[in-house]
Amino acid sequence: MDAHPVSDDTSRTNTVLRGVERLRGTPCRVCSGPICGHEAVVGIAMGYGSTPHCLGCMAEAVNGNREEFRDRLLEYILERECYRNGWLSASEREGFRHALTPGCLWPTGDDRLSDSTPGRETALKKRAHDRLAVEWDAGDSGCGDLVMELRLRLNAMKAGELLKVTARDPGAREDLPAWCRLTGHELVDSLHPTYLIRRRED
Repeated sequence: MDAHPVSDDTSRTNTVLRGVERLRGTPCRVCSGPICGHEAVVGIAMGYGSTPHCLGCMAEAVNGNREEFRDRLLEYILERECYRNGWLSASEREGFRHALTPGCLWPTGDDRLSDSTPGRETALKKRAHDRLAVEWDAGDSGCGDLVMELRLRLNAMKAGELLKVTARDPGAREDLPAWCRLTGHELVDSLHPTYLIRRRED
């Protein structure tokens, strides 16, 4: 009798868990502090899977307040099963009683999101004179691989330039809008599998 096929969610979770094991304990590329398991999950979700960053340095890279950035990330992580499973696995492994808000990132152990967590924002449409600088076919890339490559491509572009992304992974419907809100890049338009993203001002 054939074994049951591995579901997409299980495959994505396994990819995240392997990434967390690889990144946990490695030094942050900016401040050299060790990366905890939760920061590893955040790094994978934010596209820093190949360049480990601690939470504070990631927040600084997107010009964000550390606490607000952290709370927005938790909201995003809990929406995706693969990241949520990686997060809870890190809490279990590191022995935190408050699995959702571990003491490594929430020193008070508060299980609630802070009141400053912003609501969802609607991307503003830009005028027709905008110039499309780059097109990228991401194929079926998903989870950390999609946003890691997206981050690298946007970093190579000039502020205000547009990137047209074709991303066929079903998770892109949630991943790309949420990632743009977290990083400050603007999702100008989207109709899966096509996404138009404006690089943020530095």
